[in-house]
Amino acid sequence: MSTGPGGASRERSDLRSARSYLGRFRWRRRLRLGPFRWRAAAPWRAARVAVGVVVPLAVGSAAGHLEYGAFASLGALPAGFASFQGVTRTRVAAVSAASVGMAVSTFVGATTAAAVPWLLVVVVSLWGYLVGLAVCLGPRLSVAAVQWPVALLISIGLPLGPAEAALRACLVLAGGLFQGALVALSWALQKGDPERAALSASFRSLAAYAAEVTTGRAGAPPSAALPGRARLADPNPLLPEAVRLAGIDLLEQAERIRAALSALSVHVAGDPSGSAGRFTAGAGRALGLTADALSSGRAERPGRLRELDRYLAELKAPSGAGAHWAAESLLGQLRACSRILGRLDAARGRTPSGDVPSGFPVPAPAGGLGWTVLTLRANLTPAGEAGRHAVRLAVVAGLAELMVQATGLFEGRWVVLTIFLVLKPDYNSTVYRSVHRAIGTAVGAGLGAAVAELAHPGPGGLVVAAGITVAAAYALFDVNYALYSCFLTVYIVVLLDILGFAAGTTATARLVDTAIGATLALVAFSLWPTWEGLTAQEKFARLMRANGRYAKALLHELAYPGQVRAERLRTLQAAARRARTDAEASTARLADEPAHPPLTPAVARALVAAVTRLAHAELSLHALIASPCPCPPVGREGGSTDLADDGAGRLDALGAALDVTMADLAGALRSMRPPGALPPLRRLQEEFRDQPVPPDVHLTPLTDDVVNAVDTLAAVLRRGPVAPAS
Repeated sequence: MSTGPGGASRERSDLRSARSYLGRFRWRRRLRLGPFRWRAAAPWRAARVAVGVVVPLAVGSAAGHLEYGAFASLGALPAGFASFQGVTRTRVAAVSAASVGMAVSTFVGATTAAAVPWLLVVVVSLWGYLVGLAVCLGPRLSVAAVQWPVALLISIGLPLGPAEAALRACLVLAGGLFQGALVALSWALQKGDPERAALSASFRSLAAYAAEVTTGRAGAPPSAALPGRARLADPNPLLPEAVRLAGIDLLEQAERIRAALSALSVHVAGDPSGSAGRFTAGAGRALGLTADALSSGRAERPGRLRELDRYLAELKAPSGAGAHWAAESLLGQLRACSRILGRLDAARGRTPSGDVPSGFPVPAPAGGLGWTVLTLRANLTPAGEAGRHAVRLAVVAGLAELMVQATGLFEGRWVVLTIFLVLKPDYNSTVYRSVHRAIGTAVGAGLGAAVAELAHPGPGGLVVAAGITVAAAYALFDVNYALYSCFLTVYIVVLLDILGFAAGTTATARLVDTAIGATLALVAFSLWPTWEGLTAQEKFARLMRANGRYAKALLHELAYPGQVRAERLRTLQAAARRARTDAEASTARLADEPAHPPLTPAVARALVAAVTRLAHAELSLHALIASPCPCPPVGREGGSTDLADDGAGRLDALGAALDVTMADLAGALRSMRPPGALPPLRRLQEEFRDQPVPPDVHLTPLTDDVVNAVDTLAAVLRRGPVAPAS
């Protein structure tokens, strides 16, 4: 976070916001318990991870050591949540990281509680710092890390010597790795199906965007990456390489289709004949057929492909000069998709030979050891969001453990565990989880005591009850946090009953301690908040820089064709899209917070709107470059004249000025000061437009749109309340 001039006043503003935090809390809205995202229910995923939890219990019961099975089940439970992250190998890596960390935490917690209980305050604080810092590593690794204190705090309740603690840690590790084995087993059962489903979802999203373009009201496509990108960046290891390469080639065509649709949207709105709109509607139908071919069974696929080929043979590009080049480009990309689809089944089971598909290579997901170390090192400072959250979580969790030991609070570890689970870096997640976890635990504690009582006297009933409740918790994890907390509490009460803790006493303690922990988390955030308004400017600054670099590269390539590689343009496009996604998420978080300058929700929304318009123009420029029938090159090419060379220089100068302007706007956001004098973009654009040899008819309106969007960004920053409050 930038401190700069006015930092002291922002700290005073923090304190004022903290004092009125609870007063502005929207209690009535939170107590509604919504939203309920029933479509996010995942019964099949729940069944897989529930098997990983129940099988150790069943094996332990059959072997006459139900308590050993319970320890392994405790290891499998958090690892199951970690298995929701990642795709294939990254998912197994998340489960492995969670399992190893839980095993270490189990040993440390049990032995420390038995030998030096007061040292737990230091241990809990250290775990709090590590878990808080892990948020900078992204959801996959941060979710894996948050399972460590779960194991630590559960093990504190059963102090043991080193030998017994090591045995328990091994059982926890075995349970967690069993979940990883189930994930790996799914590779063989679903070889190629998830990749096809992700590609099908990508083409369906393009068909939906084409439907919006047809209406004449569409702007830039959604900032989120196509669903197939993450899947093909981490494909099934058992997938034949030729099939993966064909999938990557399809994804490359999908990216080009998205840019071509964006370019077409400009012409659809201004086409009085309606031919551009009719063609776009037809292209949307072809995209839907492509998605159907990808999602259909192997027996149905040839028929789907023949239907797609017949439809494409009848689809004709409109003859209007404005839309013709974009329509021809889109039609060629759709035909390429059909040909690639025909190779998918033929390639199954074979390794590639000779020429392979030439799609843009999908980068491997970040997460190697070197990347992890560098990211953690960069976020150690408490001035940043992750560093600040790490210190806050360490202090609050350590103080809660100290309070528990000083007061002798029964089963007080649930207080500390609740803090780990609900205290998050942002306002909305913290208050949402605090209230919903407290309510869910209150209901689940009573249900858990009743279920444990009904499941007695035999262990079989307890195992069945544990399996049903944990499956429900897993299935409802993404539906609603209160429902998830309710069923998870039932499972924990039943499992602790298996380990010898009375269900009624456990349920009451869990209820009271969860309420205390949730309250402490809310108070801690109110006293030491992390307002998105104070950190969002860095995300918007990165947004400016990413779009500046992308626009500069596009105009340079249009001025001097062949000097910027297609891979470089695609990389810059992906960076700009990621930055826009981050900025949109930051805007949503700002809207959920109490009003807190310097960067307000109104300013953030205005910036996102202008950048979306800029992205629309950039995608149209990119489509112009990628088109098989592009406009005549502006710069030196063959027998071009000196005037054409002069036009290329003017276009390149405009691109360089755009990059400088966006860098200046990024600096204004970081310092929270209105921007100063900027390069004369409008004059440069007019000089390019009015040169003696007119530029291509497509370039003039697109460069005008780019300059207009950037000028709007500058006006928003000059007008909006971005200066530090006094």
